[in-house]
Amino acid sequence: MALNTGKIVLRTGNFFLHLNRPHAPRLFSTSTCRAATAQSSFRIRSTGSRHALSTSSRILQETPSIPKETIDARKQTENGPDDNEAPRELPLSPYGGRFGVPEQPKSTKSIALAQANSKRSPFAKAKDEIKSKVNDWTDKEKNLETRKELLYDFQSGYFKEFSELSRAGSKLWKGTANMISADKALYMPNIIGTSLKTSEPVELVDILRGKISVVAISGTRFGEEQIETFMTPFLKRWPMGTRNSKIQLVELNIQENPLKAGLVRMMVPFVRKTIPEERHANYILHYKSIKHLKDSLSMQNSYLGYIFLVDNNCKIRWGAQGKALDAELQTLLDSVQRLSERAER
Repeated sequence: MALNTGKIVLRTGNFFLHLNRPHAPRLFSTSTCRAATAQSSFRIRSTGSRHALSTSSRILQETPSIPKETIDARKQTENGPDDNEAPRELPLSPYGGRFGVPEQPKSTKSIALAQANSKRSPFAKAKDEIKSKVNDWTDKEKNLETRKELLYDFQSGYFKEFSELSRAGSKLWKGTANMISADKALYMPNIIGTSLKTSEPVELVDILRGKISVVAISGTRFGEEQIETFMTPFLKRWPMGTRNSKIQLVELNIQENPLKAGLVRMMVPFVRKTIPEERHANYILHYKSIKHLKDSLSMQNSYLGYIFLVDNNCKIRWGAQGKALDAELQTLLDSVQRLSERAER
């Protein structure tokens, strides 16, 4: 191959070899030299067994330089975030670790029993109920509140929660270092659902009363994976199925979306197979909205999992969200042990 002393360009596949001098080759990509190749014309002359390749066009002399900031940005995109970068500092649980409602929950059975023992006739009770509904329909302020709630549900749907999850991450806040005292703690609200064991209606307050409970709430598989980081160490220390045990695990599967709730109803037999049998009695399926409880329980995102420690008086003593941190898990286990020791005194 005989090369003249001028500027020479050889094309091989998707690359150009630019020889400004025989000993100083430079390599260009096809995209870099697209304009140069469009203007270049090549011709091959045969001189026996030797060939010469020459060009009559002017080509690029130097490769365009890439800014250092662009190179660093590309490296960060390819390699991910820097390991030496400090993690995002998580805020503490909202309201200083106080979760729940101020009123002590009552089961509907006790309410119905109290109404049955009342001296008022059933006709008078039905009349009062109809009158109350009519007043609600004609009350302008209540109608405006209902309209605001509907507008809020429309604006804060699942897509908004998913975008918030992508922006803020799966850990929105962390639990406090210690459980809250009994005099400052609030009550766990009563939630009526369906028992996984019997498929009969069951109330949360009836399961919690008189026992120390770890309540795990989730509505997605992603949330279940998060709370499993709390449940697995807890169950290793206090396994379910022990007779006369005052410590228990209660699981709530909350399905607020009507379409998804219908699918979960059809998959109940599959859920029974995936959940150990000793946990069926304390596994509750809830197919309605709990928007009126989300603020009091600090459940801002339906995709995530939440964990609460409830004492034998149905008071929430501690709460956490997302995957368990080492400090959170230790606080949960120590708090359960402390409540258990106090109950035995």
